[in-house]
This record gives sequence, C-alpha cells and structure tokens, in this order.
Amino acid sequence: MLVQKHLFNTPKLDLDIGQSIRATVGYETYGQLSPARDNAILICHYFSGTSHAAGRYHPDDAEPGWWDALVGPGKAFDTNRYFVIAIDTLCNLNVRNPLVITTGPATVDLATGLPYGDQFPQVTIRDNVRLQHQLLASLGIESLVAVAGPSMGGFQALEWAVTYPHMVGKAIAAVSAPICPPVFALAYCQACMDAIVADPVNGLVRAARLMTTLARSDTWITGIWGRKTAAGSAHPWADREGRFAFQSEMETVARQRAQLFDANHFIYTARACILHDIGYGNRGIEVAAQKIQAAVLMLPVTSDLIFAPEASQSFVELIKSHGGLAEVFPIASPNGHLAAITEAGRLAEPIARFLSRGELH
Repeated sequence: MLVQKHLFNTPKLDLDIGQSIRATVGYETYGQLSPARDNAILICHYFSGTSHAAGRYHPDDAEPGWWDALVGPGKAFDTNRYFVIAIDTLCNLNVRNPLVITTGPATVDLATGLPYGDQFPQVTIRDNVRLQHQLLASLGIESLVAVAGPSMGGFQALEWAVTYPHMVGKAIAAVSAPICPPVFALAYCQACMDAIVADPVNGLVRAARLMTTLARSDTWITGIWGRKTAAGSAHPWADREGRFAFQSEMETVARQRAQLFDANHFIYTARACILHDIGYGNRGIEVAAQKIQAAVLMLPVTSDLIFAPEASQSFVELIKSHGGLAEVFPIASPNGHLAAITEAGRLAEPIARFLSRGELH
C-alpha cells in the first residue's frame, strides 16, 4: 500500500491536569470508510512508534510501517473490509522526523511564537484517547470495530474501552497492561527520565539504549552476539576499556534511534506511561473493568521483560468475573517485548480469529 500523512487540528483539547491546549497531530488511513462509517479500526502506536503503522510513502521506501504484517488487503486488519486509522501521539518522541506531526514541548506555541519547552502541560494516555476521539468525530466516525495496539498502544486501546465503552466493539492489547507495572515505571520510564535530566544530550542515548535493551531479551542478545569481543576492541578481560560486542552494537543502535528523539518529548511520554491506570477516576480497576463493553484480547509475549504474561491473564480473569468477554493468547517467543513488532505476523491468526468471532468463551 502507498499511504500519505494527513493533518488534524483541534483548537481545544481538555487535559486531565485541568488545562486546555491547541493540538495538531498527523494520521494515516488504510482502506475505505464505508458509507455507514461503521467499519473503522483504530491502531495505536507504541512508546517510540509513530502513525506510520503500515504501507509505504513511495515505492522505493526501504521499510514499510511497523505493523505492515497485520494491516493491508487480506491481512488480519483486512483493508478490503476495514478502514484502519493510525494517529501520532502528543509529545511523540520522533518529533525530529519530518513525517511525524505532533504537539509537545518542542513544537511552537501559537500564542507566543516560541516552543512550549517545559511550559507544556503534563499529558496522559487518556488525553491522547480524547484527542483521538475528536479526530474520529471530525471524520464522522461514531463507533469502532476495534481499537488495537502494542505496549503503549495497548494502554490506549484499554483506555478507549473504559472511557468510550459504547464506541468500542473489541479491544486488542499486545504486550501491554491496564495499569503501568512498577518495573516498567522504574526500570524503564523513570530510569530513562533520570538519565536525560542528568545529561540531556548523552542521557538521551543512554535512555534509547535502555529502552532498546529491555525491549529485547537475554536469549535474543546472546543468540546474536554471545560473548564475542567488540570489533576493534581489546578483550574485556585484558583491558578495562574492552567491550563485548553486545555492548558496542546496542550502543550503535541507541545512537541511531536517539537522532530522531527529543529529550523533553521522551520525558513527557515516559511520564504519561507511568501515570497510566484505567482505574484512575473510575473508582479503581474493578469498576473500570465493569465499564468495559468491548470484547478484550490480551496478547502477551512469554519472554517479555516489561509486561509479565501473568498480568494479562489476571486482567482477563477480572473482566470475566464481572460477566465481560475476554481472552488471552500468549505468544511463545524468545525475542522479548519487541516480538510484538519484529514478529508481528505471529499475531495475525489470533487477531483475525478474534475479529471474526461474535462471542468469546
């Protein structure tokens, strides 16, 4: 599929913190919206992702969108049947990428003509969901066949199911959770924030390295590099400056990724993830689970270091205990959290089956 970026502007987005902002974000669409406008599926992106979920911008693009294995004609999110839409988040990390359109600390406040900087208000996952709701309303979409996404995208999918329960038919959350787990909050989000605050330049690289490492697994890293010495380096046992290949290679990947990131946007997004809790403002997760009218599919990965598969199972059991419809389908993979992206094709069968089913058991 060849795709293009679209623009959405809202003059007023009310935030959880009690303030309002003007916001502009980019979005992409795949397939055709039906005359009844009842065939829409929203795809929400992960922490460092963008609205480029599928397709290519031009035929010679080196890489398609991040969930291209799942979105397209005849795929799990079949664009012969569904109108699929993906939207950039507020404070998107990749603000330096000209194909990403977002509003955040690095963008210009029209009231002053200057970047917002640290005057930009705190935003939440729920704020992003409200923005998405406004965008869909501008397209005349009043219901969604499904909302889906991996990791932070799953946060949004589950938030949609609670905040707009009458609109969502099905919610699909891969490698995700209804509440930000403490390990993810501390070892991922807070650790990255601390590194950036201590050193905004090199700290951003350290944050990208930590993010990339935790998204993998020991099995994956060992399988690629083992205990080889890095190219051009002394053996680590022979010289204290010596490095293993996995240290050097992950550093290279981190530096490449950090080139498109903005330090403040990273901090704001990490903060939004730490705050994620579908029970907040809903008298706790028990009540939030009861508000969900959508059928829910949780897709954990067995080797995920960030989101334990047991948490997905517990949430499914909670929904079912209140009469809701939910199921969990673990993906057995040694490739960690990132398997939901790098092995997205393995999610195709359970997603396609879930979308085609009228009832769950």
